[in-house]
Amino acid sequence: MSDTVNRVLIRCPETGDSVETILRLRPSAFEGLRGDYKFRCSRCGQVHTWRKEDAWLEALAPRHR
Repeated sequence: MSDTVNRVLIRCPETGDSVETILRLRPSAFEGLRGDYKFRCSRCGQVHTWRKEDAWLEALAPRHR
């Protein structure tokens, strides 16, 4: 299961919808994320900055919501 690559999701701060970032990672790589990341949101069109604490892997339920 650790070889599965999943989409990294965040919640759009404008719409509140779950949106996929540009990253697709294995769980072990996700756990090692550090720093800030940016992407253009498919829901609202704005560039969002996010950190690991704001995100979750698609196959997992959000831990912080």
